[in-house]
Amino acid sequence: MKTLYISDMDGTLLNDGGKVSRRSVEIINELIKNGMLFTVATARSAMSAAELLKDIDISVPAVLMNGVFLFDLKNKKAVAYHVDTEGRLFSDNGNLFVRRNKSPFVFFYGYDGKFTIEYTDFKLPIHRDFTKKGRKFFGEVKKSPKYEILDDMHPVFISLSDGYDELKPIYDAAQKINGVTCSFYADTYTPYWFLEIYSSKASKANGAQEVMALVGADKIAAFGDNRNDILLFSLADRKYAVKNAVPELRQIADEVIGENNNDGVAEFLKKDFKA
Repeated sequence: MKTLYISDMDGTLLNDGGKVSRRSVEIINELIKNGMLFTVATARSAMSAAELLKDIDISVPAVLMNGVFLFDLKNKKAVAYHVDTEGRLFSDNGNLFVRRNKSPFVFFYGYDGKFTIEYTDFKLPIHRDFTKKGRKFFGEVKKSPKYEILDDMHPVFISLSDGYDELKPIYDAAQKINGVTCSFYADTYTPYWFLEIYSSKASKANGAQEVMALVGADKIAAFGDNRNDILLFSLADRKYAVKNAVPELRQIADEVIGENNNDGVAEFLKKDFKA
């Protein structure tokens, strides 16, 4: 029986400084060398995740942007992806944000394998910081008078950080739209919340199942800390919440393991994995 070990990143595999500790890197690399199937499932993008995981020898496809992409981190290419071919993601949800004077970041994926991120305005300092990081990781982040879909681009992901009370009405309305999935959770590093909207074909759970089939695994052991890991836990054969996880996740976990700042995931893997 093969087990696929799949971990969330922020607040789970990463410490509060937003990094994988040297000890976690050493433990996980040794286990991978001995045959462990390990990867991540995260809301992060390809370039953001690749930079943070560059010291870990992950050969199993990663589940990125909440399952929008399965991504080969070693060869830097998409293995599979889910795009919004019917346009619901952009038109319906775009209007929900615009009606409330919000300017989300809309990720477009082109046939050439490149990303473009569009926005119409800055509302908070955290949004300006995001554009700086986006330009570093993706290259093209552009301000536009209005959102527009080019013929060779597909909208794949809508993301906005803001206060809970600002985003909750949008989240409630978006949940009623067929064909899309919403993730709504507190940011690990700031007082803000994230609202992310993407095709209902994509999720951490669906992505994990796709990866399991690709690598021939029989079971999934999942690790998480936040509300957007609940769906991943719902399909996992074994589910583990780090000690610092939100109460909702700890309640449905099979076991609460060490916290993220004490290499909780890596230390558990060291005890659990049998080569």
